[in-house]
Amino acid sequence: MLDDFSLEQNIVYKTLINSVKNNKLSHAFLIETNGYPKAVDLALAFAKYILCPNNYSNNKNCGDCKQCGAITNNEFIELKIIDADGQWIKKSQLTDLQNEFSKKSVLGNKKVYIINQAEKLNASSSNSLLKFLEEPEEGIIAILIVENMYQLLSTIVSRCQILSLKNKTNLIGLSTLEKIAHYIYSSNEEITSYINSDDSRNKLDKVIEFIKYYEENHSNTIIYINKLWHDIFKEKDEIYNAFTIILLFYKDVLNIKLNKNIEIFNDYIEIMKNIENKNNLDSLTLKINVIMNLREKIKFNVNNNLLMDKLIIELEGCEMK
Repeated sequence: MLDDFSLEQNIVYKTLINSVKNNKLSHAFLIETNGYPKAVDLALAFAKYILCPNNYSNNKNCGDCKQCGAITNNEFIELKIIDADGQWIKKSQLTDLQNEFSKKSVLGNKKVYIINQAEKLNASSSNSLLKFLEEPEEGIIAILIVENMYQLLSTIVSRCQILSLKNKTNLIGLSTLEKIAHYIYSSNEEITSYINSDDSRNKLDKVIEFIKYYEENHSNTIIYINKLWHDIFKEKDEIYNAFTIILLFYKDVLNIKLNKNIEIFNDYIEIMKNIENKNNLDSLTLKINVIMNLREKIKFNVNNNLLMDKLIIELEGCEMK
């Protein structure tokens, strides 16, 4: 039940409890996991709390009732959990959800849907979800689970109440490469493989080199893009991961601008400070949105040459005038 998270995730716990007690439920919650391993369990516990007719947050009053059991087994008709169908979450899954939730509630006045690993939404399913969020029906509540909110379209993020979980894994003292591994991958096997690979270190250095070169040369970067990028990043997965590193890097530059703690790139403070001095708050925010939106296109058969040309041109449009 939700009370099980009162210590580990005290801030998020209090937010969720108060949203129900004060009758101020958002129509959409975005749970940013930050590597927290029990995010799905927390989302299910919150769904139980919402759907419970008595809003019990623990087992002391009702015990393990049939409703909670049905929710745990994904058999409760007023709760739907959406996972990826293969590699992606598909538009048809969102269409089926909307059709089913358009029917009148049978067991109460609320319905909840959980989208697990929401970063696997493709362009079509993202647009379907966006329409669902833009025109929320009373009593329908969305819970999106994502490792990092920058993995989603900014238009989706802006329509959700963001709940950022504390990572039980302590990343303090880890190298930049180790932190990136925890952001990109979820399994210990993948994280270890990434950290121990010389190729990972080489590609990280190349991404930083590309960012530095762009910030110094701007649109002229296109002339040397083969050497800076295309000769190094060729496969879809490694291009997507490289864009994720760019995104996290600019987010840390923004953290410096806002006098916040650096999250990932503690090994590159001088480079980030130099870039921070060249950008104002608006240009950094715009660049993050450009990178995030273009990264979504990598999920499809996008032309890498055109993608990088577009990235450089759109980043140039974000520069301080």
